[in-house]
Amino acid sequence: MGNVFDEMNSRTKKKIQDVFLKLLKEKEFVKISIKDITVNASINRGTFYLHYLDKYDLLEKVEIELLDGLRVHIANINKKDSLEKEQLLEVAGFSMEVFRYIEMYKEQFIVLLSKNNTSGFHLRLKSFFIEQFEDNYYATDLSSIDSSIPTDYLSAFASSSILGLVEHWLSQNERETPEELAHLYRKILKFIKMI
Repeated sequence: MGNVFDEMNSRTKKKIQDVFLKLLKEKEFVKISIKDITVNASINRGTFYLHYLDKYDLLEKVEIELLDGLRVHIANINKKDSLEKEQLLEVAGFSMEVFRYIEMYKEQFIVLLSKNNTSGFHLRLKSFFIEQFEDNYYATDLSSIDSSIPTDYLSAFASSSILGLVEHWLSQNERETPEELAHLYRKILKFIKMI
């Protein structure tokens, strides 16, 4: 019985989240009401409040779920191997996996990075990239490359560059594949190294 209840809860939460993201695509977050969500999801207010405190809680949970999914996706990569490839400026396995995940959930990323979402998701995503970069930086020999570069500046540059690339990529009508974007990212890094 518990499994049926859990499955119904999961379906209801997904329905609420899908409706919410659809509304957020159409209008600013501040203009979305609980009534908008419940009417479009064909649920009552009580059902909404069983799952979320308010629309801010809903937005936060949607963002956290998306980033947790990315964290799990990245954790499944052989980090050492992908970082060695990135050091050699081959197609970066790490960045390619990030791009693959974002491609799988592109609609959510597009909506959450849009002007309609004023929660600062881009800052949350940037912080995520900083965390990932610093974890990988200290877990490998990258820290021995040039110790005169402060880690916080290096991670700020790395996270801003990948975030800028992702935002631009998602804004395009015809996007490169994640593999093509990773290859382009490698070429950009190589170009920056030359200047």
